[in-house]
Amino acid sequence: MNVTLLDLPPGSLIDGWQVAKALGAGGFARVFLGEKNGQHRAIKVAQHREASGDPKQTHTRTLRELTVLLMLDHPNIVRPQGHGFAESGNLYLALDYIDGWTLAEWVERKHPTVREVLGVFEKLAGALAYMHGRGVFHRDLKLSNVLIRKSDGEPVIIDFSCATYALSEALTDGGLPPGTDRYRAPEQFKFLREHKDEHRARYAFQVADEIFAVGVMLHELLTDPRPTEFRPRFDLNNAALPPPSPRLANARVPAAVSDLIESMVALDPKRRPVDTEALRRELAELRAEPSAEYDVPGHPPSEQRHGGPVPEALVIPTSPPPLKRHVARGERPLGRSQWMMGLAGIVALVVVALLWRSWGGVPWRPVERRDAMDARAPVATHSPPPKTTPPAMSPLSASPVTTPGPATVAVPKEGSTVKTPSEMPPPGRTPRMPKKAVAAVKCASLSLVAALAAGCPGAQIRPESFSCPDGARQAMEEQLRWEYGEPFTIVMDDRLPADTVWFTAGSEVVGVVPKGISVIRQLEVAPAGTRFYGKAYYLPEKMGSSNGPALIVRYDRVKLPGQDEYPICVVAEAKAYGFKDGKVKAYNRTGGWVVHHWPK
Repeated sequence: MNVTLLDLPPGSLIDGWQVAKALGAGGFARVFLGEKNGQHRAIKVAQHREASGDPKQTHTRTLRELTVLLMLDHPNIVRPQGHGFAESGNLYLALDYIDGWTLAEWVERKHPTVREVLGVFEKLAGALAYMHGRGVFHRDLKLSNVLIRKSDGEPVIIDFSCATYALSEALTDGGLPPGTDRYRAPEQFKFLREHKDEHRARYAFQVADEIFAVGVMLHELLTDPRPTEFRPRFDLNNAALPPPSPRLANARVPAAVSDLIESMVALDPKRRPVDTEALRRELAELRAEPSAEYDVPGHPPSEQRHGGPVPEALVIPTSPPPLKRHVARGERPLGRSQWMMGLAGIVALVVVALLWRSWGGVPWRPVERRDAMDARAPVATHSPPPKTTPPAMSPLSASPVTTPGPATVAVPKEGSTVKTPSEMPPPGRTPRMPKKAVAAVKCASLSLVAALAAGCPGAQIRPESFSCPDGARQAMEEQLRWEYGEPFTIVMDDRLPADTVWFTAGSEVVGVVPKGISVIRQLEVAPAGTRFYGKAYYLPEKMGSSNGPALIVRYDRVKLPGQDEYPICVVAEAKAYGFKDGKVKAYNRTGGWVVHHWPK
């Protein structure tokens, strides 16, 4: 059987289904809109891993997806409508065709209110509770894998290519299940670090992992007015700093909603809702809140137009923003989440400082690059709420948003180890704090990217040892035919001038093989125009092959001209000529090499 990669133009046939257009592609399949006998279906064709020649490797995950979907029958989960084999020999699934927007597109185009967003997530949680009750895990929940149907506004969970069910056989060679790193719960990376030398160790996926992914999705939609835009984004599962509060990034997020999201993305899984049915009930309770602030669009519609300036809440500041004196000005007092964030941030900074002194860096974990289709997660860059406390009211809202009375401090959630101040400062009076403490609070209120730009202590990003992403070694050896140690000449970020430039530590980069390469071997394995996707890190000391401060770029995705994208493990390194305000100065053209782990 000669199973090949598919690139079918409109009018082609797949087992009698006429291709109308391509709908998307991923690591395991390609999806087309097919028409037969007046019916339209999404035709998902198994994506063959080139050079393996093994139909089982091509089809096993698609058969797993079919098995999972046959176990489910829910209005908010895509349904199978048939399966078969394409003319090329590839297995395909015929699925419901959902004419709709992804969650990110829906938020930008429809400008939903907070209540409407909660309604969508209540239904998603209900679908997940149904799914989990049957022993099924999706394992790749993200904004692009939920569609909002245009005809009735119903959410539909799609793409079960990473799904599994109870007692099923493991299909992944690595320690972690397949998925998108940004949405992975932090305990997955902790497991990987603790069992990195155990070849057979496999992470046991839990309901808490799905809840964390849903929390990241909800956090993204309520903090970023333009989640479909491609720009560097930092993750909420970084164990070095506590997850930022959504209300600090967007004052329109009600305090109770912000608290729920914080619990969903808590680093400790015990702080998250106990299961998806409990989460559904919490979302339903919040959706039923009578307060008018729930009926205001989550973002001002004017801020959701593309091409305009980035909203203030997402701008990387050049200096720490001033502390807001909410109580002194008679504004809405800081709630429990803000006080806990500030205190937890100070504790985190102390821990980071101790770690920095002991081994010179901050823990990190490898982050899988999101392509343009999946780059819908927000930058976790936060600033305090605007001066005007009540959000702008919708024309449909009749009752005003009331301002709370005297400041009170709520009791922290059960299981919290953070102590809450016994009382708030009286109105008109602000407590004096040492300068170092003020700076710590400022830094604690910032996301990692803002802390980098502000020069906060312990904010430098240094990579820890890592192994290749799932499937990278196989792709490099079988599809790309790259050898261990294979050298490359790379312009580390094609979006920056080919000169000595400043890179933002922690930012995503898009490298490219430049024209004019004369090395025959490189031209064969990575011709000019080959694009590498990864992340930049600052190395302040010798580690690996570095002889001093260096810029390290770890690339985990590659796209050769005219081919599909593959997971890879390539490291590029350049001498750092300076580090200031979270930026690293280095020459943009350097050498890279294939690795199986780092340090090499």
